Amino acid sequence: MKNMKLKTLFLAASLTILSACVYADKQTHERIEQLHASTQATPVTAVSQDKTLANSASLIAENRAPSEVKPHSSTRLPEIKSIAPEVSFSKASIIIANILTRFEYDKKPLDLAMANRIFDEYFKKLDPQKMYFLESDIEQFRQYQPLFSEMILKGSLNIPFDIFRLYRQRVEERYDYVLKELERPFDFEVDESFSIERKKMDRATTVEQVNDVWRRRLKNDFLRLKLAGTDETKIRDTLRKRYVNNRNQILRMNSEEVAELFLNAYSDSTDPHTTYYSPTSAKNFDVQLSLSVEGIGAVLQKRDEYGQIREVVAGGPAARSGQLHPGDRIVAVGQGESGPMEDVVDWRLDDIVKKIRGKRGSVVRVEVIPAEGGLDGEHRTIRLVREKVMMEDQAARSKVLDTTVNGVTKKIGLITVPSFYEDFDARINGDSGYKNVTADVRKILETYAKEGVDAVVLDMRDNGGGSLNQAANLSGLFIGNQKSVVQVRTAEGRVSNVRSSGIEQVWDKPVVVIVNRISASAAEIFAAAMQDYNRGVVVGDPTWGKGTVQTFRALNEFLRNPENEDLGSLKWTIQKFFRVNGSSTQVKGVTPDIIFPSMFDPKELGESSYENVMPWSQIQAAEYEKFSSLDKTIAQLQQQHEERTATSGSWKLMLDETKYALGLSQRKTYSLNLNTRQAEREQMSETYKEFAERRKQLGEGDVATFKLDDGLAMGEGNLKQELEDEKKRKDNIDAIARESANIAADLVQVQAP
Repeated sequence: MKNMKLKTLFLAASLTILSACVYADKQTHERIEQLHASTQATPVTAVSQDKTLANSASLIAENRAPSEVKPHSSTRLPEIKSIAPEVSFSKASIIIANILTRFEYDKKPLDLAMANRIFDEYFKKLDPQKMYFLESDIEQFRQYQPLFSEMILKGSLNIPFDIFRLYRQRVEERYDYVLKELERPFDFEVDESFSIERKKMDRATTVEQVNDVWRRRLKNDFLRLKLAGTDETKIRDTLRKRYVNNRNQILRMNSEEVAELFLNAYSDSTDPHTTYYSPTSAKNFDVQLSLSVEGIGAVLQKRDEYGQIREVVAGGPAARSGQLHPGDRIVAVGQGESGPMEDVVDWRLDDIVKKIRGKRGSVVRVEVIPAEGGLDGEHRTIRLVREKVMMEDQAARSKVLDTTVNGVTKKIGLITVPSFYEDFDARINGDSGYKNVTADVRKILETYAKEGVDAVVLDMRDNGGGSLNQAANLSGLFIGNQKSVVQVRTAEGRVSNVRSSGIEQVWDKPVVVIVNRISASAAEIFAAAMQDYNRGVVVGDPTWGKGTVQTFRALNEFLRNPENEDLGSLKWTIQKFFRVNGSSTQVKGVTPDIIFPSMFDPKELGESSYENVMPWSQIQAAEYEKFSSLDKTIAQLQQQHEERTATSGSWKLMLDETKYALGLSQRKTYSLNLNTRQAEREQMSETYKEFAERRKQLGEGDVATFKLDDGLAMGEGNLKQELEDEKKRKDNIDAIARESANIAADLVQVQAP
């Protein structure tokens, strides 16, 4: 999981429509008018010119240390475009300030306290591990800290851009140092260590201190590859490419991305689930939620300086052409039948994606180096017509398991629900067949009914949420139409019920829901509804604890006379939600009826780990009618589960693997001594072999749960092997899913008439 603080989402469709009649206030319009007047000839400034910092380069000049080691020729800097605030960013800032101080659930004024939070949060976003800035860098900007609220309010972004320019310079310096250090020999006999978690550490005060941090990071990266058996020449080549690519990704950040970063320093300071999306990010967000995109149907990743095809989406233009394959490297993109081919080598991945996506029906030409030919292979140009591509691999999927308990075999349907997706645009446009999770699960359940499936298990592990409308309607498939699924309360205290709408119950047989710590938001509402109605049994570990509702809206819709420009969109918190029994899931989450061991550290992951989290609360229960009581049933299921797993080799293996994985995830410091690390690796290898042997004896397949560290970053490994391992994990029915199916089979027998 890339991001340790998941930005789970939750869209309230009804409130999105309601808020469409709300506009920015008069003062906001006046500020935007002033922007137009003041930026005809000069850029927007945060403070008067005599207070603005001098050229950022002068801030770092004294910290550039000479070195006798020459960098490798392949480490040349990319062409760096200038960045500067634009009027559209200032408009976005002014409108966001208006929205969050007027309409957010927990309204916080843009005062001195907020200015301090924004200042700190911006530096955290730029340098979360304290690897770039010196303490003196922060202090140079401290004089502007009290002005940060005013900057947001007036759309004055010069100082944030000055900070980013210094950040970019620091990034260049740090990588310049580490790339030169890479050419030196290493001493692995010294007893020293490297900490991979530096958020709570003090920031370096001298160049020597921060360089030492980078030296240790380099040494750790080098040691990881060395322990994996990579020769030193290959190690240096791999790390050189990695560092150059990492550096270039930051140095190529454009003005839109810088503005988004700063505006999110503000949004995150108000609420952990409030987010500003730049025009580019808003499009990506829509793809995530709708599981559809207008393009060629290819998933890309970065591989050295190339954009590389990682997957082709089944049924999409790329797949049907038969000419694009995983591993192909993209070198150029052309628009239309005859537009010039634009070289995209060494581009940021987002920029390559922008060139390939486009209006459905339009033509794009993609020049690639085929995977099978190597980098010296003959280039191939493929002409493709863009289409609306559905990301079916991220939709609900199912399997049917023949599950035997107490000598009786039952057919148990296992449905994996990755998210509560919904194609909002298609729905608004009246497309009756629009993509949504309720429709997909309904088809599966209808098939189960025809096949005589006895019970269903809904696997919602790692489901971070999605559409509130879908949370209600998916619940309706199990509890019926017009049933209260969740209560929502506004900041003013108004409470309303969200009901399943136009959804008839299609499944009246037993239900089991699997959740884990990453299950959040809509997944928590569904699980809670199954519990509160006594409709199903929830198993797993306690969930994330996100109990707030967000709405999503384009910023230019807040203007009475919106201009034809894209200012991006804002997702902000407008309500808290409550179970029908009156309890909030905020912070506490949903506690399963039968608890399984967790591989997640609750101190690191979950709503309670945020600094500005809203507290748990409770309201009056809604009127709802429960199904038959499950109290005695759950007690019996718990007993049967304990008796069964006490003698289950598979369950014991899962427990041992989970405990071991949790221990690995909690480790933050690593020795840089070769002998120490070799001994640790040998011990780890023995543990992995033991796990593999136990799995083999149990007749379970190898799903690459544990592999010795190869020292490689994303995009550096064997893509074919990675995809094979992903498929194994996706197709595998693990011990938790199997035991959940056993519990479902128990439930069938317990509830039998």
